[in-house]
Amino acid sequence: MTDNSKKRRARGAALTAVAAATVTVALAGCATSSSSSPPPPTFSVTMAPGSSVTTITLTPLGATRIGLRTATVAAGANDQATFPYSALLYEPNGQAAVYVSTGPLSFQRSFVTVGSIVGDTVTVTSGVTAGQRIATDGSEELLGVQNGVEEQS
Repeated sequence: MTDNSKKRRARGAALTAVAAATVTVALAGCATSSSSSPPPPTFSVTMAPGSSVTTITLTPLGATRIGLRTATVAAGANDQATFPYSALLYEPNGQAAVYVSTGPLSFQRSFVTVGSIVGDTVTVTSGVTAGQRIATDGSEELLGVQNGVEEQS
């Protein structure tokens, strides 16, 4: 056997050992990653006593998972509220809604009356006012939670 053959064999054996070690570590990691405890909650749903208004509060993890983003409602022509189209949702019955921020990572559904949609801008005649913050990205998931689709995000 030549020196080059010996070197190739030694290198092959070393690579095989490294690959085996990598697979062993990966499999060991898989074995320890499963847990009998449930994952932490990503949101909570509360209702004020004597009220039918639901507040959805996300955890920081929940907000990250749904890609939460917000925007401030602006004042358009005739002081009508305007906001990005991505915030506009429709209930199964066709009623238009948005999610208004009520605190850090907390939101309440607000039904709106759409006046017009031009491009990416929605103008409403009621339901929100200029200066309020509303969910734009992730609002579909808030609607799912509101309507009882409470799977983990």
